[in-house]
Amino acid sequence: MAMIKPPTKTVATMIMMIIGVLTTMAVGVISLTAVVTQAVAVVPITTTMIGSSTANTTTTTSSGIQISEQPILQERTRAVSETPINYAHLSITYSGNGTLTMPDNITTTMTNFTTNGSALISFVTQSAQGTETITTGNGETATVTFYEIVKFNPAASEGKGIIIAEVRTDPTGTLASLNGMTLVGVDEILPNGESSVTLWEWESGISDLDIVPAHNELTIR
Repeated sequence: MAMIKPPTKTVATMIMMIIGVLTTMAVGVISLTAVVTQAVAVVPITTTMIGSSTANTTTTTSSGIQISEQPILQERTRAVSETPINYAHLSITYSGNGTLTMPDNITTTMTNFTTNGSALISFVTQSAQGTETITTGNGETATVTFYEIVKFNPAASEGKGIIIAEVRTDPTGTLASLNGMTLVGVDEILPNGESSVTLWEWESGISDLDIVPAHNELTIR
């Protein structure tokens, strides 16, 4: 078995010098680590989150649906014919009569009318879309295009619907104030098969003059 000899004096001296150097380096590293730790503790860390700044948050409050104080159109109609298209759709024609109330800056004009229309009914979406023509006593006409969603109670043979509609007519006649008007309202479907409709003007604050046709904005290059 080989014997492990103790180091000579020269070798021992060199070992002691190396240990001293390593000790000095270690102390230096510890000191540097302490300085860096203090520096990191002093310097604040700021984190920016995109979209989380309260300064850029805008709260929008809806003003609700603004409608005219009194109804513009009131009518009562009854189906004249029904034509099944398939299991989900039905085409109907109807007729009836009603009253137009057209306010202006001075007076309110009430006009009686008769109406004839047609609609496509969907049993799947419980909705109807169609058009009707209203005719006043002096022969003037207006076309009403509408869309309606209905909640129906078959047990009571009655229902309620919500309607949006647009009116088109001669812009120079006595019904001119109705031209381009958007109407919103309700439909009361009665057990006797009649439909009672009441529509108000939707006061959106935007007139047809504010709407610029898209083709006017196109630039041909």
